[in-house]
Amino acid sequence: MKMNSICAILNLTEDEKALKPLTQVRPIASLPFASRYRLIDFNLSSISHAEIKSVGMFIAGSGRSIYDHIRSGSVWDLESGLGGGIFTYSQLWLKALQEHNGDALDFYMNHKEFITRSQGEYVIVMGSKILANVDIKAIMQHHLAKDGDITVVYKTVPKAFLENRPKEKILKIDRDEYLLHLTDAKDAPADLERLAMTMNMYFMRADKMLELIQRAELEDVQLDADKLIEHYLPEYQVNTYEYTGYMANIDSIPAYFNANMEMLEKNKFSALFHGSQNVITKVKNGAPTYYAKGAHVKNAQFATGCVIEGTVEDSLIHRKVTIAKDAEVRNSIIMQGSQIGEGAVLEYCILDKNVTVGPGVTLKGTKDNLVVIEKNKTITV
Repeated sequence: MKMNSICAILNLTEDEKALKPLTQVRPIASLPFASRYRLIDFNLSSISHAEIKSVGMFIAGSGRSIYDHIRSGSVWDLESGLGGGIFTYSQLWLKALQEHNGDALDFYMNHKEFITRSQGEYVIVMGSKILANVDIKAIMQHHLAKDGDITVVYKTVPKAFLENRPKEKILKIDRDEYLLHLTDAKDAPADLERLAMTMNMYFMRADKMLELIQRAELEDVQLDADKLIEHYLPEYQVNTYEYTGYMANIDSIPAYFNANMEMLEKNKFSALFHGSQNVITKVKNGAPTYYAKGAHVKNAQFATGCVIEGTVEDSLIHRKVTIAKDAEVRNSIIMQGSQIGEGAVLEYCILDKNVTVGPGVTLKGTKDNLVVIEKNKTITV
């Protein structure tokens, strides 16, 4: 075991139904964000800045989009080494394999293998739907300064933030920053205007995580790593760590849209991207975006390789997008490789990758009723 070393468990099995069709063929973690990033970039950047060398990613369905983006992990300094690198595990594949072989289901086999193999003294467990730029070294320092078994990371949010999230967990914390109890947001005291919402992020010794797994096996509890920790929290001494930076909860199409749109606000963009830690992503070299003489652009964000001949306002445009003459795009997210035909009008739309909108087509949603077009579709009427 390496003293003060950390390994990371990324739980990419979160419920993605409310984000379909954007999550039809990808997990939440690989959703594109802010024109040139993916959500997992924020986890991996925090991991890289903490000098973590061993990452276990637990996926539910297809991990192809994750593999295509991460490759060897070299961008985040996560190339394979002794006990290090990025390891991916599929719980569905594990269950199918053990059933095929007639074995009893060893639900935590991969978790135990990863923690042991990583040789880390500590482990941080993170989900993918919480968008934040977290300093893991600061969490570790806070954990070491306290005498708790587990540290849970939280963000103080207005009560309104949780109105449509009744099952998000909130914390009651004592004066010494220890957890008193955990409850659902729907059960929060009515007189509180601000609440401490867990960010689904936990830090502890690796042997403590193995202890939780051993308990779960004895008690026949089968949960993903983050839910397992949450299940046993009331039985341990738990520290709390308050994160004060920008945070978004990407748990629905409106939440995804709003978080992207907030990146058009200078203060929120700076809060997420221009803090003490930069956000690292895979570099894709491309030609600069071309703006034709008649193009009109206002409060928009563009990646490289686009051709803009029409009007773009209050929108985020990803790589290699073409917006033809007299086309109008407002309050929209247009993903990589999409083509907007001449005279087309788009308002409050999310277009996934490689969508073609024909000439003269009108797609108009509202802030409360977005138009979402899935990947590779062609719209002609």
